[in-house]
Amino acid sequence: MKWIEIPSHYLSEKSIIQLVELSEKSFCLVWNDDKWIAFSKKCPHAGANLSHGWCEGKDIVCPYHRHRFNLIDGRGAPGQGNYIDIYPLKESNGMLYIGVTENIWSRIF
Repeated sequence: MKWIEIPSHYLSEKSIIQLVELSEKSFCLVWNDDKWIAFSKKCPHAGANLSHGWCEGKDIVCPYHRHRFNLIDGRGAPGQGNYIDIYPLKESNGMLYIGVTENIWSRIF
């Protein structure tokens, strides 16, 4: 796993879902249940940008077709049959990092 620093300006706004676009990874970031959560930027149903959605409890709601996804495990609501990725985060020395899986090509080259 590769850990990528999330720039601090993304961490100053806790009231909205943010689209974070780094050279290595794009994802959504939200403050929920007193912690940061990183998840897929697109809804698997129709590709909507989840940063335009909203949180209801521990769920993210897609802005287009109202599909719901759990922010703990990424599972869609019963009957949806889909899910989003939830990415690992860690804090170290006051910085927040997202964990991304390196693909085979980046490990070779």
